[in-house]
Amino acid sequence: RLGSRVPRLGPSSGKRCLCPRPWRRRRRRGRSSPPRGGRPPSPWRGVEQRGAMATQSMACWVWCPVSNSKTAPFKHPSEVPVEDAEAAKAAFKDNLRGPRVARISPATMLQAKGASALIAEKGATREVPKSLVLPWYEGLLILEALEAAQGQPGCILASWWDEELREVLEKERSKFQHGRLNGTLYCEKRLLNIAVTGSRYPDGEREWQYRREKMRRGDPSAIEEGENAGGFFQVKAVMDYLPPWEAFHHEKCGFYQDYYRVQWSYPYSEVDYSSVENGSSIGSTWEPDECLPVDLDPLRLLAKKTWIERRREQEAKQLEEARAKKQATPVQPSPAPASAGPPGASPPPPGAAVKRERTDDGDIPKPPAKMGRSKRDGAALDRDLLSSRVGHDFQPDGAEEKLGKIRNGWPKQAQDYPKGFAVASPPGFCWPNCDCMDDMRPQRSWEMRKGWLEDPSRSSAANAAISKFSEQTHFVFRRGSVSKRCYFETDQSKHLDLTCARAALDLAQHTERALNAVLQRIPASALAPNGDPVCVPARAFLSDEADYEPLRFSASLASGGALPDWLQMDADTGRLMALRQPAEDALPLQLRIEFMHSEGQVSTSTCTIIPKNPTATQPWLAATASIVQRFHPGKCPLERGVRAALQDRLAEAFDFTKNVAHQRSLGAWLGVMSRILRLLRSASGAYLEFGPKGR
Repeated sequence: RLGSRVPRLGPSSGKRCLCPRPWRRRRRRGRSSPPRGGRPPSPWRGVEQRGAMATQSMACWVWCPVSNSKTAPFKHPSEVPVEDAEAAKAAFKDNLRGPRVARISPATMLQAKGASALIAEKGATREVPKSLVLPWYEGLLILEALEAAQGQPGCILASWWDEELREVLEKERSKFQHGRLNGTLYCEKRLLNIAVTGSRYPDGEREWQYRREKMRRGDPSAIEEGENAGGFFQVKAVMDYLPPWEAFHHEKCGFYQDYYRVQWSYPYSEVDYSSVENGSSIGSTWEPDECLPVDLDPLRLLAKKTWIERRREQEAKQLEEARAKKQATPVQPSPAPASAGPPGASPPPPGAAVKRERTDDGDIPKPPAKMGRSKRDGAALDRDLLSSRVGHDFQPDGAEEKLGKIRNGWPKQAQDYPKGFAVASPPGFCWPNCDCMDDMRPQRSWEMRKGWLEDPSRSSAANAAISKFSEQTHFVFRRGSVSKRCYFETDQSKHLDLTCARAALDLAQHTERALNAVLQRIPASALAPNGDPVCVPARAFLSDEADYEPLRFSASLASGGALPDWLQMDADTGRLMALRQPAEDALPLQLRIEFMHSEGQVSTSTCTIIPKNPTATQPWLAATASIVQRFHPGKCPLERGVRAALQDRLAEAFDFTKNVAHQRSLGAWLGVMSRILRLLRSASGAYLEFGPKGR
C-alpha cells in the first residue's frame, strides 16, 4: 500500500539508523509535501457556528510547560521536532517528551475568537492559542491514563501528578456511572472521524492544525499498492491504534497525537524493531498520525473501530467480574421497619411485590426521577453557575438551521402574523429580500435614520432643550463639538458632602476587621449540623470592584491539603459544618477559603477552628461591643435614616437599653453582621438617604 515513514533500520546494512526519526521522508500519492496538521477540538463547533466570538464560559484544561524556565518557548505537546537537531536529540535520546515537558492545568474558557481563546486560570485571565485548550472530559482522560501509568513499565511518568489532580479526578469520576470515565465512548462520539495530528497537515484541500476533521471514508482493500523507491517504503497494514491520552505517556510514542502501529512490507517486515525508540515488534513501528498520508484514512478508521470494539469487550468483562465479586460477598439482612406490617406479621419473601401506599388524591406516588451523571455523548455535564450540585446537557438540534430562520424567516406579509397582531407602521413590512435582521453584517447608513420621526416642530423643540441644558455650565459641560459624538459630562470639580458616606465606609471597614478576627477563633462546637449555619461572609473579603456574592466557595487546609473527613463546606452557601466533633489533637485547624466568580477565583481568606473554652468570652460578643462603640454619633456621623436602619439591625445582636450584647450563636451573629455590612457598603457608595417612616 502507499508508503509512509521509513523504517528505523537501514535497507542494506541491517543496522539501526542513527538519523533521528523526525527527518524521515514520507510518501503520498503524487505529492512530496508531508501530510501533517489538525484543527482545534470540537467543543467550539457549536460556538463557532453562532458567530465569530463565543461568550459562554466552560470548564477546560490548558497545556502549559512543566518547567518554569523561560530559556526556550513552549511547544505544543503534539509537535514532533522536525528541523531542530537539538530538540530532536532531547526528545528521542534524552526522552524529554510527553508528560516530562508538558502538563495540563484546569481553567475556564471565557471567549474564543479565531485562533485565540481568553481563559481564566487561578484567578487571572490571559489569552492563549486555542490549540492549547483541551475539552474538560479529554483532560480527565489524560489524568486517568497518568494515574494508571504510575509504577508501570513502558510509561513516561509525570512529575506533576499530585494529590490535587487526583482529587479533581476522583470528584469528576464520582459523577459517572460505575465511578469511572469512558474513553471508549468519547473516542467513538468525538474522535472517530477526527484525527488528532501535528501542527501542520495538508490534505490537498486545506492545511489543518492539530485536529483534522471529516476523515475520508472508503474501502481499505481498494487502496492502491505502494512501492519501495526513492527513500519511501511500502505500508502493508495498520495493525493497532492508541488514542492521544494514552500515546502521550507511552515510551514508544510521547506526543499528543493519534498513534498507529504500522506493519511494513517486505523486506522490512523481517526486521526486529523492538529496540528502536518507536519500535513495536518484528516488522512494525508506532507512527504518529502526521506521518500517515491522507489516503490511508480508511485504514485509520478501521484501526479505531477495532480498538473501540476490543475495549468494549474488556470493559464488559470487567463489569461482569465486578458484579460476580459483589454477589459473592455476603450481605447482612437489615431488620424490617416497624411500620412494615402488623405486629407478629412475617416479612415478605425475597423478590415478592411490596404494596405501595396511595396518596390522598388516590394516585400511587411515582419514584423519584433518575438524574443523569453525564451528557448523552459521555462528556461531563456543564456546571450550573448557581448550584454546584446541578449540571446540564443542552445540545439543541439544528441550531444553525433555526438561526437561519430567525435571520430570514420573520413575517413579511400581513397574513404571516398571528391573529390580532400586525406590523409596526411606520416603518411597515420589509421587502422579500430584506436582510436587516442579519446581525452578522454592519448597519447601512439609511438604516440608522428614522425619517418617519422627523418633524420640524419636534426637532426645533429638541434642539432648544439641548441648547438650554448646555448653558447650565455650573454643573454640566457639553462634549463632542469636534468629534460629533455628542454627550454631556458633569462638572468633576464639584462634589456632594461626603461626611456621611465616609463615616459609613469607616464603620464598614471596622466591621470587616471584626468579622476577620472572629473567623480566626471559630469554636468547633458552633459548627454542629443542627445549629445555626455558620456561613463565611464573603463580602468582608472581596474588593470593591468584585462587590457581589460569589457563585462558589471552596475550602482546603492552609497547607493545601483536603479537608478532614469530619469537616465540609457547602460550595453554594459557604457554610462550614462539622459532621462530628473532632479529636482535641486535631485542633486548632487553619483553613483557606477561596471565593469564585464566573471568571474564576477572585479572593481568598483564612479561618481557624479552635476547641471550645467554656471559661473564655465568646469572641463575637466582644466584637459586637467594639462595633457599637464605633457606632456612637460622635465617632460615626451617619445620615439620620441610615443610622436608624443600622440601629434596628444592631438591636438583633446588642441590647441598647442594658448596653450589653445579646447571647447569640455564632451563625446568627454572622448573619446579622453580614446584613449590616451590606447596608454600610450601600450607604458609602450610593449616598443612601432614608426618608421618614410612612413615606
